[in-house]
Amino acid sequence: MLAAALCGFYRCPHAVAWLLATLSSSTPLVISLLLNDDQWDRTFFAIVVFSLSIVAIAVSFGQWAVLGTSPAWIALIPLSSLILWIIHERKSASRRL
Repeated sequence: MLAAALCGFYRCPHAVAWLLATLSSSTPLVISLLLNDDQWDRTFFAIVVFSLSIVAIAVSFGQWAVLGTSPAWIALIPLSSLILWIIHERKSASRRL
């Protein structure tokens, strides 16, 4: 997902949907890999990931419907990233990564 988002952003840097798809797919990855200790507030990270993903989905559909500058399937990148985040967070803290 991240590779597809980065490739799309590289090929079409004027489309904000690609930028947000890149951010919304890299943020959960960074949080999961670097900030996976119990000392961090997981609810704050969940709010960040959910908010960023929802905004990325809305912008993707907006750019597709209103401007026509990006395809509608870009919304699948932040949606799938959000689904993977939910699955990851349902695991117990000891079983994460």
